[in-house]
Amino acid sequence: MAPQGARMTVRWFVPSGEVGALNIALQTLMTATRAQPGCMSCSLSSQLGERARFTYVEEWRSEEDLKSQLRSERFAKLAHLMEGATERPTVEFVLPGGTRGIDYAEEVHGHQGEVS
Repeated sequence: MAPQGARMTVRWFVPSGEVGALNIALQTLMTATRAQPGCMSCSLSSQLGERARFTYVEEWRSEEDLKSQLRSERFAKLAHLMEGATERPTVEFVLPGGTRGIDYAEEVHGHQGEVS
């Protein structure tokens, strides 16, 4: 990723019974993400076991491209998936100015507590 780029990584564990539905939802979001202006890449990986681990990564050309997406309906769908998770996912934003957590999305969205 270029120094001016931005990356969002979401990691979470889900019970084996939730794997199929989450995989389909994330695959759909990943396809939509790749079509967005400024998207450099979007990937999904999973490790299956008693609990499955999903890692969803979006890489953006610039922090402004990422900010635009954090305000989108597409991101609202991702946030809804995270809010409905049995276990709270971890979210990491790697930005030109440093690394942030979910508070960055809340700040960009402009409503503290709306994205959890």
